[in-house]
Amino acid sequence: MTRPHPRDQQEIRLMHDADYPFDTANRAYQRFLSLASDHFEVLSWDDATTGRPTLITLTDIGSRDTFSLALLDSVEDRAPHALLAVTTTAALSLHGPIAGHAATADYAPHLAINNPEIAATTPVALHNPTQTHVGDDQWTAVPPDIAQAARTTTVDAPRVALALLDRDRARLAVIGPFATLDAADAWQPTAHPQPAADRLLLPMHAPDSPY
Repeated sequence: MTRPHPRDQQEIRLMHDADYPFDTANRAYQRFLSLASDHFEVLSWDDATTGRPTLITLTDIGSRDTFSLALLDSVEDRAPHALLAVTTTAALSLHGPIAGHAATADYAPHLAINNPEIAATTPVALHNPTQTHVGDDQWTAVPPDIAQAARTTTVDAPRVALALLDRDRARLAVIGPFATLDAADAWQPTAHPQPAADRLLLPMHAPDSPY
């Protein structure tokens, strides 16, 4: 079996010591291991000190040809999101928090099936209430007709979020969740968007809760 050259092992160790994060629970990594094991002999090389995987060696079962892959870092789609729902009367509500954009999008069919009043949904990132700067990349585009007609509804959920709705540019940013209406209403960004955005206090329902 081909083993990494000592010089390569040293370079890989240096890379890992220089803050290259890797999460072994990464779903792409776990799927890769599952699929690879169906076609190759899979050998994992772990750092002796940290236990962190550093290399994967794959050996073709028929030819015995071998190659290795260095595991440098990983990125996980687990940032908190909520599913923004718009009813047929343009009332907004949120459903979450849910970890990751993809999982939030997957919740949309379930929500629509169980609530016939919902006309449209979209995943939105939840801006951390402890941070008062809302960057340009934290706004979600919405259809102009929805941006103009959107309104709040009765806040009848245990958690609340604040939506900054820029009707002129058809976009919104969602801050939360908050434990109380007062806390959500008191939150202020460090700089207001121009033109000023409307502030909508929205209920945030837990996934699979009655709504």
